[in-house]
Amino acid sequence: MRRLIGRLFVLCSIIATPAWAQQGTTEIRGRVIDAQEAVLPGVVIVARNQDTGMFRQTVSNADGTYLITGIPPGTYELTGTLQGFSRFARRDLVLEIGKTATIDVRMTVGSVSEEVTVTAEAPIVDVTSKEVGGNITSRELVELPSINRNFVGFVGLLPGIVPTISTESFGSDSITVNGQDPRNNNYTLDGANNNDDVIGQRAGTQARTPIEAVQEFQVITNQFDAQYGRTAGAIVNAVTKQGTNAFRGSAFSFFKDASLTAKDYFAKQNDLTKPDTAEQQFGGTFGGPIVRDKAHFFASLERVRIDEGITSVFNARPDLDFSTTEQTRVWNTVLRFDNQLNASNTWGVRWLREYSPQFNQIIGSVTPAAAREEDDTDQTVVGTWTSVLGDNKVNTVRLNWTQEDVSFGNPCYNGNGRDQAACEPTLAFQTFTDQQSNVAQSRVNDAYQFEDTLSWFVPNLKGDHDIKVGAQYQYSKARSFNDGNLNGTFSFGRSNAPFDPADPATYPDRFSIRVGGRSESLITSRYFAWFVQDKWKIGPKLTLNLGVRHDIEVLPAPEVDNPLFASANDYPVDKNNIAPRIGVAYDLHGDGRDVIRGGYGRFYDKTHFELISGIYTNTVFATSFTRNFPLAAVDSGPRNGMFPTDPLLVNGPFVNRALVEAQYPSGSLLRNSGASWDNPDRTSPFTDQVTVGYSRQLRTDLGVSVDYVHAAARDLLMSLNLNPGLRATTAVTSPLVRQGSATLDAAEASLATTYPGFDPFTTNVTIPVNRGETNYDALMIQVEKRYANRWSARVSYTLSYSRGNTTGSGVPTSGFQVLDDMHLELNEGPTNFDQRHNLVISGSALVPRTGGMTLSWVARALSGSPFSLFDNTIDPDRNGSSSEPLAAGSYSGTGENAYTVDHYESKRNGAYGPGFFKLDLRAGYRFQLGAQRTLDAFVEVFNVTNRVNYSNPSGNIASANFLILNGYSTSTTPRTVQIGFRVGF
Repeated sequence: MRRLIGRLFVLCSIIATPAWAQQGTTEIRGRVIDAQEAVLPGVVIVARNQDTGMFRQTVSNADGTYLITGIPPGTYELTGTLQGFSRFARRDLVLEIGKTATIDVRMTVGSVSEEVTVTAEAPIVDVTSKEVGGNITSRELVELPSINRNFVGFVGLLPGIVPTISTESFGSDSITVNGQDPRNNNYTLDGANNNDDVIGQRAGTQARTPIEAVQEFQVITNQFDAQYGRTAGAIVNAVTKQGTNAFRGSAFSFFKDASLTAKDYFAKQNDLTKPDTAEQQFGGTFGGPIVRDKAHFFASLERVRIDEGITSVFNARPDLDFSTTEQTRVWNTVLRFDNQLNASNTWGVRWLREYSPQFNQIIGSVTPAAAREEDDTDQTVVGTWTSVLGDNKVNTVRLNWTQEDVSFGNPCYNGNGRDQAACEPTLAFQTFTDQQSNVAQSRVNDAYQFEDTLSWFVPNLKGDHDIKVGAQYQYSKARSFNDGNLNGTFSFGRSNAPFDPADPATYPDRFSIRVGGRSESLITSRYFAWFVQDKWKIGPKLTLNLGVRHDIEVLPAPEVDNPLFASANDYPVDKNNIAPRIGVAYDLHGDGRDVIRGGYGRFYDKTHFELISGIYTNTVFATSFTRNFPLAAVDSGPRNGMFPTDPLLVNGPFVNRALVEAQYPSGSLLRNSGASWDNPDRTSPFTDQVTVGYSRQLRTDLGVSVDYVHAAARDLLMSLNLNPGLRATTAVTSPLVRQGSATLDAAEASLATTYPGFDPFTTNVTIPVNRGETNYDALMIQVEKRYANRWSARVSYTLSYSRGNTTGSGVPTSGFQVLDDMHLELNEGPTNFDQRHNLVISGSALVPRTGGMTLSWVARALSGSPFSLFDNTIDPDRNGSSSEPLAAGSYSGTGENAYTVDHYESKRNGAYGPGFFKLDLRAGYRFQLGAQRTLDAFVEVFNVTNRVNYSNPSGNIASANFLILNGYSTSTTPRTVQIGFRVGF
């Protein structure tokens, strides 16, 4: 491994040209020709940022071609000078992140002192790229209505993407792309890592970037070049604003309160008090020159105070219905500095920090007594050095650090010195949780990243080659502490009634508790990658994109007491993750206005720590693990009208700590009843993508694109139980008798050699296996009207289907496993992220003859998401799982807000929930206060129609909530009005 890394760095040093440079940057290419279409070599081409004065310079080659790469997106002036010709100048070129603008420079005979000025929009279509995606501008970020002003939500304006506006944690909006797990996306900010290595991207970016600090961002959903890796989902490539030669900035303030919010549907229906909601967001940005044309600074500060309304109803216990507020208090800071030392060297540094504590979090169906709290600090720093090496090479070095310091707990835990064992037990009733949250954990995760990227323009070698070569190294670590469930949890599998000592049916039928004490773990990883990418422009119309990427991820898992490994240090390392990327782009008419594109690529996922954390904590011998009482099944007494017999249940929901301590003394190394073992054959999942598409620039400000996408995900991780069980009957109260397996028998024999008298395992022993497969097909259509003539608009539509033999979320089990057979053929069905129709219409307009009135809108319509119908009181195949689907037919809930499923297919995720529609509007007025100074005053209305967008109902036919709609989707609210002001200068 050391020799391999050494060779990679030597390779980069020798070739010395950027590859990751395009993450957070843009480029211009074209030809220099005279009036007779003859090529002109030796022309000095300069791209100068019109706001900062910072520039990049090159000279046209023997065939008249030029390429300027690795420059920040923005508005540029492109000039060309050559003795005997008039100076060429093209101003107001808007260069977008991650795109290649093709601009031909036409020189005319004359004096250099003369100037020929050309004015034209930058092309909408990138005729050299096979990538599928789009860009969101700072204008859209600032002018479109946004319920929480998180830029991740704007990603959903593009086709192929379904956003989730999360209420679980501030700034944790996520997106689903290609019908895959939201973890599988890659967020970069200013070209640097902004991801969470522990939970992946299921909560969006690591550190939330305030909208006012974002200049623009690019989203690539398919066929990204070899310079991008660590994901089979999307690349979300954002850049922050930078200072300019003028002192410019903004100040803003947004307000909501209860008087501006409609009463929650469920609060109204159940005559509950309207929550006292309130929200204030205020702050500003400021940037300017330190040395004109040379050095600039930018700063952003944002304060957010949210009291979010939460209404919960409990059909089985109306006495517990409530309305309350969840409190969020945020400080968000961005600092950036950029410096051009000379024509060949620029450098910059940026720091982003988000501090976002939250209180009274209501997550899931819980009472206020079971609320929890979160304390979270996220930050990321990046430093970048770009060097121009002659007229055709650019090298970029980037160093990056990202950190999260987060804790989750309940008020008791946070208020008593973090002693979860001193808190009351959690009461998990059939349809809700009461009395206490059992969550109590914290972690600090850091990621350190180094990148070196080299871009090399090689003209006139059977065409022009835009070659990129690069290498990347990342070291990540996460230290976690878990006191969760040290208070214990009593489960009432068939009861929602309050405990009555005289009524056996109200007694708990199972108890779980963390024994031994706190769980601690340290997970580390090293990630290496190199790539070569060639954008080969064979002729004036045809461009081939040829690339290859090699990823190696090393997770040194301690394979302690794992007989599947010859040594505790013999952890699996997947060294064969070689990913080819092949694409073609054909400029149909040679005028840069339309392109036919297509490609094939292989894309490997990164391993997210939480998916394999059990390997580190759920070991054969441990100081901390969770134990169930009874061990093999629920206590059958309460469900049959009799008192329980398990010693820890006979007194009702009160913890007998002396009894627990006698069996599992704290501070001791304890024998676990089960284990989570690593798999020597574990490899990295991957996705093969095939796409074909067409884009057309209809006018200078209007473009349309159509793409077909097929994504085949393979080797997805699933959980195989090496110690499956069988019940004597199909009743879930029948004890689960462990059957073992040939693999487990051999493992137990090996452990018995090391530990004489070793008893067989009595609960699950699981390993991850690469058996999951999903397929995704989609037709994506986008129409984009750039801002011109006082209005802009975007229409995105996706028709898609995502299915496979796995849910596609995390590392799931197969609910159909019987003995050694996972029966994946029975597990076929839609993934959890299948949503067939996705239509988004957005835009903004300056109303004519009003002097400054503005309107903007975002409308989204989604078809429902899938869920399963089942009966958790029976276990037809006696395997310990009750996930077998109900028979095909039509089903309906009973009572208020009942939901009907017509034509249910008897398979996993065979039902679809309610559809989604939401219209957000903004109306405002812009006052011109002088040169470069504006005041915007506006009113935003979210969910204008006050539609109740429901979350999916319960599919458990034995539940009191079966097919009853009792909650809002997290991506919506009742109709809410927000008042805002923004000053720009």
